[in-house]
Amino acid sequence: MRILDSIGHWFQTGVHDAWQWAAALSTEEWLLFLAIASAAGFLCMRGYGSRHNY
Repeated sequence: MRILDSIGHWFQTGVHDAWQWAAALSTEEWLLFLAIASAAGFLCMRGYGSRHNY
């Protein structure tokens, strides 16, 4: 049970730290983060192979 508790604590701490980081971003930093996340999402949706073989 200690392992599950430590994993839960680690997860809660990570979410809290991520939220604090996001809350501290300025407008320019938010736009940069949005652009990077959008580009990464586009690359993930595009895929790595051709659909010709399907």
